[in-house]
Amino acid sequence: MNNNIDLSNFDNENEEAENINFAEILHKYLYHWPVFILALIVCFSLAFLYLRYTRPVYQVTSTLLIKDQKKSGNPGDLLNELDLFGGSKVVENEIEILQSKTLMRKVVDRLNLNVSYQVEARVLTVDLYEQRPVNFISIGLDSALYGSTFKLSFPNENQYVLEDTKIHKTVKGNLNEIQRNRFGVYKIDKTRFFKKNSKQVITLQFSNPVAITNQYLSRLSVALKNKVSSVLVLNYQATNIQRGKDILSTLIQVYNEAAVVDKNQTIQSTLNFIDERLKLISGELTDVEKDVENFKSGQGLTDISSQASLYLDNVKANDVQLNQVNLQIDVIKDIQRYVNSNSSQEKLPTTMGISDPVLSSQIVELSALQLKKDELLATTQPDNPIVVPITKQIESIRANIKNSVQNIYNSLMITKRSLAQNNSKYEGSIKQIPSQERQYISIKRQQGIKETLYLYLLQKKEEAALSYAASVTDSRVVDDPFSNNTPISPKRQLIYLGALLLGIILPVGYIYGKDLLNNKIYSSSDISKITNAPVLGEISLSDSDQPIVVQANSRKAIAEQFRSIRTNMQFLYGKGVEGVGHVTLFTSSMSGEGKSFVASNVAAALAVSGKKTVLLELDLRKPKISKYLNLNNKVGFSNYLIGKVKIDDIIQPSGVNPNLFVIGSGPIPPNPSELLIQNEIEELMTYLKSNFDEVVIDTPPIGLVTDSQILARLADASIYLVRQGVTSREQVKQLNKLYASKKFPKLNLILNGIELGGRYGYGYGYGYGYGYGYGYYSDDVSSKRKTIKVLFKEFIKRF
Repeated sequence: MNNNIDLSNFDNENEEAENINFAEILHKYLYHWPVFILALIVCFSLAFLYLRYTRPVYQVTSTLLIKDQKKSGNPGDLLNELDLFGGSKVVENEIEILQSKTLMRKVVDRLNLNVSYQVEARVLTVDLYEQRPVNFISIGLDSALYGSTFKLSFPNENQYVLEDTKIHKTVKGNLNEIQRNRFGVYKIDKTRFFKKNSKQVITLQFSNPVAITNQYLSRLSVALKNKVSSVLVLNYQATNIQRGKDILSTLIQVYNEAAVVDKNQTIQSTLNFIDERLKLISGELTDVEKDVENFKSGQGLTDISSQASLYLDNVKANDVQLNQVNLQIDVIKDIQRYVNSNSSQEKLPTTMGISDPVLSSQIVELSALQLKKDELLATTQPDNPIVVPITKQIESIRANIKNSVQNIYNSLMITKRSLAQNNSKYEGSIKQIPSQERQYISIKRQQGIKETLYLYLLQKKEEAALSYAASVTDSRVVDDPFSNNTPISPKRQLIYLGALLLGIILPVGYIYGKDLLNNKIYSSSDISKITNAPVLGEISLSDSDQPIVVQANSRKAIAEQFRSIRTNMQFLYGKGVEGVGHVTLFTSSMSGEGKSFVASNVAAALAVSGKKTVLLELDLRKPKISKYLNLNNKVGFSNYLIGKVKIDDIIQPSGVNPNLFVIGSGPIPPNPSELLIQNEIEELMTYLKSNFDEVVIDTPPIGLVTDSQILARLADASIYLVRQGVTSREQVKQLNKLYASKKFPKLNLILNGIELGGRYGYGYGYGYGYGYGYGYYSDDVSSKRKTIKVLFKEFIKRF
């Protein structure tokens, strides 16, 4: 038989070290239930306060259809025919326009959003956007007031009092009238909610329009509804639903207005160009008509020959084409002037007569980029990272336009030279006509040229005017702004779920971190992870004031635990020599681990079983057993070792059980270790083994002195005390070295001071596998009721 087998523990220790004991882990966390309760209360309280004091955010949605008339318009649609100057819409560009600061700034100015109206309430300040009693209209407000807060009150129905909360200065004035004072120029108009809310003191906050524009823009998102459509979904996150609806509605409105203005800008440029040409041609045409009239009356001509008429028709047709080419050349020069200019204030050129849609779209894009760059340069430097890409894009588009314009110009000059050659040919033929007819044809030719050009310009002017009058937006609102009145933030269920998870995670982390920082031994599984030494048994924490808890008729759980250890000890010795008693040594790592208490009660348990037992108090430095048993310790072991007394003089009855005897330590000697190595102690052990069945030795702690190792040579078995929550892991690691070196014979461990119902699950039985409930024993049932102080102390320990 292997004498080192731990028969008191029926589970395999190696398996315990490898397998995770989920029941033990669960009970360890349940032991700290007050921590979980406190964490859950705190987390749910914080979640409640957060939801109570946080403004709900709602999502307001609208959908907008971007119409691309160049692609999707009906061929017979009159408006499509009149839209001579429109271009194809790129949906991605429209998204960027809708999200531009320029449009949002117009929304802020139009709705006067840089002024907020609030009143104090019990929990939160209430936004009076919908039911504000007045409208504060800023006409020329001092920019130094941006970020300031004012108190607005109404002493009567026609007056107001405005107080600056920083400097505590007030200004009085009349409602519905323009005011000029130290704050600037503004007007405060009454609304239909004036009577309802005029008794309240309103908090006015003036924000910087630029900052408030960025703030509102950050809450706006624009996206395509799907990849194959041109329907845009506009989402705005607002703390006030009506404000969100107004912002989206106004944004769509200013977007459509900007689109119409952009479209009409090109048309207006064309109209201005045509008007200038018409003034010039009209005067020239009048002069030519007078020349024709004067020539006819002076020469008496009524008709010309058919040959002259044929020549005249050919020349007129050729001159019409030449005039159109000259007009297009003038348009190209106007475009070149605009492209070569770096100013956004330069008048947008017309593209009349130039049938190149790419060139038209490039000119519009260049104008938009130039405006955007000028806006940025008003607040930033030219080398700003935001401006540099726009500058590069402008240069790229300008270079593309120059190339296109140069190609068109070269083509027009070739056409012009060809038409000029035709004119030379026709003029040579006209020279063959008689003089009067030749002069008449020349004058008539000029009249025809001017008339044709004049009619052409009139036609283009009417077309441009009709297109200007019929200008409509290229978008249509599919869904007006709406909201389902359910806040998207904060989400109550998600917040409370997060509070629940946090209320569990934080205590688990706290307990886990506490365990990581704690280097004490709490369970037999902690021991088995560090050392291979077997655990002989476990002893619960005693709540008795008596040092000896093992009595003949005692049915307490702790008494049964000592009886179990007594049984397990019999297997340590194996088959011994008949008539020779067993010597068991008790030691520990340090003082306070219950070594003397356990040794005394193990000896009592052996005595109760009918075995003649002697208990040796060999902790000569700090003896405790004699005090436990109220014995006289004036004569004892130290007296015997120096030869002052005999063996029979130091053996005395314990007073606990007739079979239990005690050898006290005697007076504390100055040199305990030197006394323990003398031969007299071996003679004493030989005598005791011959006259007693069991010899129990209480020795000093291993970690303090070497007395235990000196006495280990006399023992048949060694028992090492480990106390829950007292003995450190490092001390058990040192014990493992002693076990491996076999300096102590048959070394076994006892886990002492286990709290029943504690954090490691010992409330279900002894704690070492028997499984009997603590209340199974009659003496436990009749134990004293715990006081409030004790209960409170145990409650605090669970933290």
